[in-house]
Amino acid sequence: MDITKKGFYFIGVIIALYVWIIILFLAKPIEPKDVFIQLSVLIGFTSLFLAAIITPFMKQVYQMFGTSFIKIHHLFSILGLTLITIHPISIAIIYTAPEVFIPKFDSWEIFWNLAGRPALYLLYVAVVAVIIRKYLPQKSWRILHGLIYVALVFGYFHGVLIGDDFENMWVMITFTAMMVLLFEVLIYKRYQKYKMKQKK
Repeated sequence: MDITKKGFYFIGVIIALYVWIIILFLAKPIEPKDVFIQLSVLIGFTSLFLAAIITPFMKQVYQMFGTSFIKIHHLFSILGLTLITIHPISIAIIYTAPEVFIPKFDSWEIFWNLAGRPALYLLYVAVVAVIIRKYLPQKSWRILHGLIYVALVFGYFHGVLIGDDFENMWVMITFTAMMVLLFEVLIYKRYQKYKMKQKK
């Protein structure tokens, strides 16, 4: 793997983002038993965000790292999915609360407060869609894989509404900026596809 100068800059930005998230996390007092619960979801969300925003830049990622875009994408995806999954598992074990895996639709408010629950299942649907993509029409598996964006939106609102970490203004600003950038990249991705269709 022959990493270019731009590749090292990109790695530096990624490391800085992770360090910034950890600094914000450590800025407030927290019960020892909650450390892994909260830190896992913050780092997990950030990793999935990174996996999503590099998608329209496959060529550039390959040029920077001299390796398959898929390898880089999967690195962030696997890390993110693992940590996001650890979040509810830790809650269920530490607080003896298996209900954290059950989405609730009692009201609009409750749904969004607990939107992290359906978000987890959407993430796994997106992953399974990629695994079985050979057996699905291309349009179908791409739509299913695109549920990653919906899952991130659900996770964001879950954090904003009931997440302790989001009481920190800088955490709120940082993750809101991630969401804005995510949608800008999504729009850019759609624009790329539009341009390709116009050339045909």
